[in-house]
Amino acid sequence: MPNASNVKRRVLLLKANARAAKVDVDFTIQQYPYGSSKPSKLAIPSSQVTFTTMDLATSAFKQLALKARGLYDNTPTLSGLSNTALDVMFDWHRVKYCTVLNNTTVNMIEEQRYLAAPATMETLYGKLKQDRMLSDKDASAKTPRITLHMFLYVPEEPEDDDVQEVVQQSRCVSTRKLTAASSRCQKQKRSPTASPEHLPPPKHYQSSYQSRWSATAPILEYETFKMKRATCTVSKTADIEMNYSEEEEEIMVVKGWQAHVKAGKPYQGYLGQGLTKFVFRGCYNNEDCAIVQCKSVHSTEAENIEDLQGEFKTLHLSQYFLDSFYERAKDYRVDDLPRMKWNISTAFIGKLTEKLADAPGKDGPDSWSLVFSVFMVLPLLPSGALCKEIKFSGSAEVGLNPDSLGCAVDAYAHHVAVDSMYEVVISDIQDEFMMMCREVVLKSSIGIITPDQTIVFFDPQSHTAQGDSGYWDHGQPAITEFLKLHKCNKHCKALSLDIEHPPLSHTNHKGPLHIGFED
Repeated sequence: MPNASNVKRRVLLLKANARAAKVDVDFTIQQYPYGSSKPSKLAIPSSQVTFTTMDLATSAFKQLALKARGLYDNTPTLSGLSNTALDVMFDWHRVKYCTVLNNTTVNMIEEQRYLAAPATMETLYGKLKQDRMLSDKDASAKTPRITLHMFLYVPEEPEDDDVQEVVQQSRCVSTRKLTAASSRCQKQKRSPTASPEHLPPPKHYQSSYQSRWSATAPILEYETFKMKRATCTVSKTADIEMNYSEEEEEIMVVKGWQAHVKAGKPYQGYLGQGLTKFVFRGCYNNEDCAIVQCKSVHSTEAENIEDLQGEFKTLHLSQYFLDSFYERAKDYRVDDLPRMKWNISTAFIGKLTEKLADAPGKDGPDSWSLVFSVFMVLPLLPSGALCKEIKFSGSAEVGLNPDSLGCAVDAYAHHVAVDSMYEVVISDIQDEFMMMCREVVLKSSIGIITPDQTIVFFDPQSHTAQGDSGYWDHGQPAITEFLKLHKCNKHCKALSLDIEHPPLSHTNHKGPLHIGFED
């Protein structure tokens, strides 16, 4: 039986290991006005964020930029810049991160030297400490800590004509707000330099050199495949069309991910799984991505194609209605909605141009990089200490969310019903599959809330009026149930959704349908 001193020693060891397994980052934000060579302090208090030692440094610093954007957006005295300017200013490559040695000395963290993959927060801290880039207080802290000044640079605002052109371009994807300015609009007049007093070059060079000094960061191996892409477009009237490219391209798929499925945690390229699908890491055009395929134990090649295309179309239709939701908000002058989007930018369906190798034998290891020849490619969702996965309601219930973000999601669902003349109803947004026609109910809302408080939705599921989209589809009764149970909130009322009523053909009872209010 262990004595008291041994127990105490073990507890102290566990506490020490817990402290050593994380890195605290304290940061303050300063801003260079356009044309100025001196920074100004902002009315934003200093903040602290904790990362695990195994978090990739690039991911952590991207999250710091998003966190700073959220703090900036929520400071009323800092309003005035356009979304285009803010997108440029908070591009994490343009932000200058400097360690603080003392009240008068800062050292800039060079991205290629300190942050390039596969650097982790653990190796970053060790390298900064080795190079005497940390203050004595940070270097001797029990829990590793990095104190930063983040320097922002206000870009030149584009001319009005340029803004209008950007608006027209962005409406091809989203009708809500400007999300990115064309490179022509980003007119930089300062000479690029590594100093925090100047903007970096407009195009970011990415070295292909792989750091040798990080021995603890996991190295991923990839297998390269040749494929052709299929994308999706949605017309103004919500007609969905698949577009197939004849150009042969390459995609890299991580090797060995199946070995980590049973552990149940993302590791070495394995990202996760649902009831019928696997998600694992890939790389397309030098950008990380998530690859989705059905499980071979549940699906055939034909069923995999059908399910992936259905989910792909559902994603785009969901974004179509989200765009119109923000258009409605603009017409009714409702400006307090959170930023929401679906995880579809750069998404596509890929099909291999060469036959996959034969499956391993019954007793052989299941080591295929790809399960089927067709796969869906999605942007890799943000993750880490500053991102939060949230479920707004269960897969079989209508969203009745009391918080501000949840209320906005519920209002979005109500808007879809009204905007589609009750051919489409969204009750939530989660897991799996699919929609092959326009009369659809999506259910089970799950999303990622990023540090700047943007909700990124993923994994839609659907019901259809015909009830033939899949095993999950409860048909018209499910649509009627949503309309019956939905309760209007402040956003519904501000958007005049509470005064809309579906036709009697969409209800199971006589008389008008009351949604969220009493007579």
